[in-house]
Amino acid sequence: MSVSHVRSVDRALEILTCFSSAHPRLTLTELAQGVGLSKATTLRIAGSLLAYGVLRRDEDGSYRLGTRLLELAPVAAKGSPVASVTERIVARLAERTGETVLAAEIDWRDRSLVIIQRRDAEHVLGVLSPVGRRSLIANGCIGKAALASLPRDQVVELMPALRLPRRTDRSITDTDAFLAEIDRARERGYSVESGEFAAGVAGASVVVMDKGQAAGAVAVIAPVSRCGTRRLTAIGELVRECVSHVAAGR
Repeated sequence: MSVSHVRSVDRALEILTCFSSAHPRLTLTELAQGVGLSKATTLRIAGSLLAYGVLRRDEDGSYRLGTRLLELAPVAAKGSPVASVTERIVARLAERTGETVLAAEIDWRDRSLVIIQRRDAEHVLGVLSPVGRRSLIANGCIGKAALASLPRDQVVELMPALRLPRRTDRSITDTDAFLAEIDRARERGYSVESGEFAAGVAGASVVVMDKGQAAGAVAVIAPVSRCGTRRLTAIGELVRECVSHVAAGR
């Protein structure tokens, strides 16, 4: 069945998607250039978005995303197809580890993942992965877990399209080394990282399956200072166990 589009709605959504963590504040000219519209048309659409609170305007005339989106984010997160499953897993892992726990939904259409739940530990953890943050599947523990759910030949095919950013001096950016890391994660049933996504932060992650495909992932992240190799392995095995038990209805 074909899906019809309302052009004005498409344009409004295109304006909203111009914003990103790298560009949280945009001028009217930048918005118009981003969506390929005239400044007059962009201004009219932005006016409607301002009225609904999904955009806000600073004193200098530049635009930011509006706080109305913060109200909608938790609603959208709970609407995730894996939200009910990951919610139980996140609660168990937070209780059993005392560490920060993240849950993400995987979107294979554009090879991205979005954080849908976060349960913080009592200590402050220096990694910014708020609910609603979307990023491309890459060389963090959640990205590794997602890729490890695929057969190796599919991962090899995907490699040219993947970005392996050097976030820290421990990030794995070499293709062969990264493939070997994915192979190890597939064998173990969980992925790990230590100081690769964020300096001083370690993590372990396992995917949540739905209809034979990885639909989401859960990760426990903790400071490297108290998460050496032995504890990271134990956490990885615990995440795998919790995911398996919840998936089996236990």
